[in-house]
Amino acid sequence: MLYWLIVLIIFLALMVVSNYLLKWLRQHKIKIFRWIWAFASFLVVIIPKVIFPHMNSFWSAVIYILCGVFALNFMIEQHRWMVESKI
Repeated sequence: MLYWLIVLIIFLALMVVSNYLLKWLRQHKIKIFRWIWAFASFLVVIIPKVIFPHMNSFWSAVIYILCGVFALNFMIEQHRWMVESKI
């Protein structure tokens, strides 16, 4: 039970970080195509794992967190695009 509570808290923290990141990027007029977020979320994990197959567990966790942030950014941007285009 405690494990799932920790996972929920981490997911909510990732959601907050993703929203603030996207808000900051919009304020500074930096527009990143939503599909770049999608590809970056997987490449940020695949490339370091190929280059360093025996990576420290701390750095693996950091990479997985970045993957989560990029994937959430993709989903948030995709939702915003769908709302704006009224699909």
